[in-house]
Amino acid sequence: MIFLPLNMIKEGMINARPIYTSRDFILLDEGVVIKKNYLDKLLELGINCIYVRDDLGDKEIIHDTVRKELRMDSYSVINRIMNNICCFDESEVERIRGIITGIVDILLEIEDVLVNLCEIRAIDNYTYGHSVNVSILSMITALNLGYDKEKLIDLGIGALLHDIGKTKLCLDILNKPSSLTKSEFEHIKKHTILGYEILDSVKNLSFDSKIIALSHHERYDGNGYPHNIKGDDIHEFARIVSIADVYDALTSNRVYRNKISADEALDYIASVSGSQFDDKIVENFISNIVRHPVDWV
Repeated sequence: MIFLPLNMIKEGMINARPIYTSRDFILLDEGVVIKKNYLDKLLELGINCIYVRDDLGDKEIIHDTVRKELRMDSYSVINRIMNNICCFDESEVERIRGIITGIVDILLEIEDVLVNLCEIRAIDNYTYGHSVNVSILSMITALNLGYDKEKLIDLGIGALLHDIGKTKLCLDILNKPSSLTKSEFEHIKKHTILGYEILDSVKNLSFDSKIIALSHHERYDGNGYPHNIKGDDIHEFARIVSIADVYDALTSNRVYRNKISADEALDYIASVSGSQFDDKIVENFISNIVRHPVDWV
């Protein structure tokens, strides 16, 4: 099989992998002959690349970085938490721990992890898919920084919950399709402190996991928020998640702008290395992402 952008897919090609919605419904099953209206629908849903059968008899097996079942479990739990924050408790943390442990076990088995986030997915809420992607990207980055299993799990849990404070924000401001006013941006910035307070209310989360919600918008040069701390004073978990957060946000469609290509996003991240981001972590992060030509997006 081969992974191609939709603008290179022709009618009559055969889909090589099932394509799912965030609710685990099949959009396009394996073995289906591709038609133009299928391609139009995939584009409409924001899916830009798919696997198709090639002329080599599909002898090459391409493995998912993270199995579909674990991704779907992650979407489900973050969906439930973000929609029912009053029910967030120690039992939810343990469910998350089980999911993240499963993902870490898979990552530890892979010798060379290259991330391909031209996702074959149609997440119907940006926050759910974003939270899962940020968690996976952060863990892969940390794995290559030499983190052990327990640290990877703590990082993955905190990264998955990094935006939990947004459950306390005004939805009209959060989903505003135009530029924010100064007061609206100040409101958005509160999600860091609110998120830390939510996570600090449960007993079975480590400090290292909780601090991500508070500090993932701090900048390496000290010009971030909420506390304007800089350099190594920012917890390393938060420094990792801040890069993954920006990368996935840039490569996802938002209500106020269209996404950019993975290549463009990596170039941006490299351009602010040492100012917005920790340059050592940026170098590691970029080495783990598959680059694609600009016209793939």
